[in-house]
Amino acid sequence: MSGSSASHSAARRPGAGHGRTGVATAAIGFVFPPRCARCGREWPGETRGPGLCGPCNLALATPDYRACPRCALGCSEVDLARGDCPRCRQRRLLFSAARTVAPYEDAWRAAVLQMKHAFHEPLAYAAGQRLAEMLADRPFARQPDLVVPVPMHWLKRLWRGTNPAETIAEAAADALGWPLASGALVCRRYLRRQSTLTPVERRRNVRGAFRASRGWPLAGRTILLVDDVMTTGATAPEAARALRAAGAAEIFVATLTRSVPEGA
Repeated sequence: MSGSSASHSAARRPGAGHGRTGVATAAIGFVFPPRCARCGREWPGETRGPGLCGPCNLALATPDYRACPRCALGCSEVDLARGDCPRCRQRRLLFSAARTVAPYEDAWRAAVLQMKHAFHEPLAYAAGQRLAEMLADRPFARQPDLVVPVPMHWLKRLWRGTNPAETIAEAAADALGWPLASGALVCRRYLRRQSTLTPVERRRNVRGAFRASRGWPLAGRTILLVDDVMTTGATAPEAARALRAAGAAEIFVATLTRSVPEGA
């Protein structure tokens, strides 16, 4: 469902995007053998949707990452048991909890960078399935009512040809059976690249950048906000602020990776 749909009274149900019938999948697999979404290598066997070959599946395995349940930064056993860490205790977070698959390093860092190009959209979908597995293993206190990706300005979306957060969110929603609301948030202006900015500049860059689309049923809902990477924690709180302004009752954040910000 797009942001221009009539009333947005119901989010797009999972499975509507990448799903195929068994017959169609078999036929396509016969003509076009499955290729790894990460390295492009053909591999034998059946597959459903974008998948990873054996070596890439191992490279992008979910690590034993001990992370703060509030902000998803790596933390100690004591902080893990407490439910937060020194860094997030010093900040007023607008979301209740955060989960991430892996630190932003090595194979996962390379994969996230690949996903920024439209050609690698199948990799983003496969990674979103990995995110869903992690969320099933480490669920939030409540099941989200809607899955909302962090939006990209329409001009940047047009130039890139893809929004990784949207594809990741779609895959996770499909796998978990949760409704996807990909048009619920809008980016108001073209943003500078966060990776080129200091932590202070990043917060300034995204301040007031997001708004909720009119007509989406956000009031009183529990929202899962999805992105590819969280670094300083500037984008997620700002997106959460817009969801709160639209009446969202509770917000959880899930990202593929978590980068350690400067000074953390």
